[in-house]
Amino acid sequence: MSKLPTKPMRRRQRLARVLGRPGDRELIRALTQEMWHVVIDAAAALGLSRTDQSEALLRALTEKGRARPSHSLMQKTRALGDLLNMWRRDKRYIGSDGSPRVLSIRGKGATLESLARKFVPAMPLSEVVETICSHGEVTRYKGEKVALIGSPVIIHAKTPEVTLASLISGFRHLAETLIHNAAIPAEIKGTGRFERQVTGTVSDKAFREYFQMIRPQLQDLCDRVDEGLNRRNEPSIMRKGKSCGVWLFVFRDDGKIG
Repeated sequence: MSKLPTKPMRRRQRLARVLGRPGDRELIRALTQEMWHVVIDAAAALGLSRTDQSEALLRALTEKGRARPSHSLMQKTRALGDLLNMWRRDKRYIGSDGSPRVLSIRGKGATLESLARKFVPAMPLSEVVETICSHGEVTRYKGEKVALIGSPVIIHAKTPEVTLASLISGFRHLAETLIHNAAIPAEIKGTGRFERQVTGTVSDKAFREYFQMIRPQLQDLCDRVDEGLNRRNEPSIMRKGKSCGVWLFVFRDDGKIG
């Protein structure tokens, strides 16, 4: 069997200096087994057989390359979200009252076609219209026009592949943040990436009520984070920069995964 990849070695060395080596090998193995239980149960819930999971794990352990099919699968949704963001913020696409203008679907100038050519040039315009109307807060009008009536959020397609890709993306980002923070010596303050988990124990009814109450507050926070990040998306930065952001979600431990 091939050796596991050694990169990024520099961060691993820094992490080892801060945390040290595992003091209880049996406990670290049990925790790793629990982590795999989460992966196994999530994959099974999405229809992947144990045979397919075993094959995927074997490939991950033995193949040298590290493909990221989740990136290409999610890229279209992200690009359409960027399209709606520009529609919502760029002065060419907003009216005098600051709200997004109703756009003609086809044509030059400030049209949906112009936005589509910028963000999703390989996607047929008819597919762009169908996707943003069915998975986003866009309404189609007579006369071949569309209006953005809400947030720039695009809901991911309801397929096992896209759901798993989204899960992988979130797991990778959370792991990056936790590992980054763990590698910072305890005496160094104020340099870690923000990561908090707030929990409580409530009844099913109270959970439903709380979820409905907190949702608009979280959406408002997301809108403000989104505005701050996208305000810095100059072309030079987008070419050289790295993807970053904030991930917020409400959870309830139903005991069904892991």
